[in-house]
Formats: sequence, C-alpha cells, structure tokens
Amino acid sequence: MRRQQGVCYCHLIDWANRKTEIGYWLGASFQGKGLVTKSCRVLIDHAFNELKLNRVEMRCGAGNTRSRKIPEKLGFKEEGVVRQGEWLHNRFVDLVIFGMLSSEWAKS
Repeated sequence: MRRQQGVCYCHLIDWANRKTEIGYWLGASFQGKGLVTKSCRVLIDHAFNELKLNRVEMRCGAGNTRSRKIPEKLGFKEEGVVRQGEWLHNRFVDLVIFGMLSSEWAKS
C-alpha cells in the first residue's frame, strides 16, 4: 500500500485580489532532494501563467530553516513576520511571509 509522502498546493485563492498562498510538506525520507522546490516552481508558473494571478505568498515557520530555503531559492522576497501565527507542536510559532509578484516571476 502506498502512502502519501508530501503535498504542494495553492490554497485560499483570492480571485478578487488575484492572489494565493502556496503550502507544502514532505516526508523526512524525501527531503533534501529538491522535490518541493521543483513542485512549487510548476505551481507558481501555473498560478501566474494559467490562473493569471498577480501575487503568490508562502509562509514558513521562523525557525524552520529548511522550509525557508524554498521561497528564498525561488526568488521570493521576505516581507514580514506574523507573530505567533500558527499553533505547531503544542506552541505558537512565528511565521515569515514571503511574496512574489507576477512581474517579478516573469523576469526570473
């Protein structure tokens, strides 16, 4: 039996403001191989080129350096921090917001 080992998805598409947020997770045995970065790149292309969105956001736990590398590698800009923005592992964690505009993605 096969079990899901990861996901990369757009959620909360805001059609009025033409923006979305990308979320992802990956099982430990699959990490460090560039799979999430490649998947996000395809999803971002789809968001900008097919869905005609103007903005894509990613939010990562402030202390999750591996997760933060993904938007950084993709050229996203760090835009701010949501203090105690998520309940994770029995505590609140700060979330770093990364953003990319369609015009910036087209240049990359």
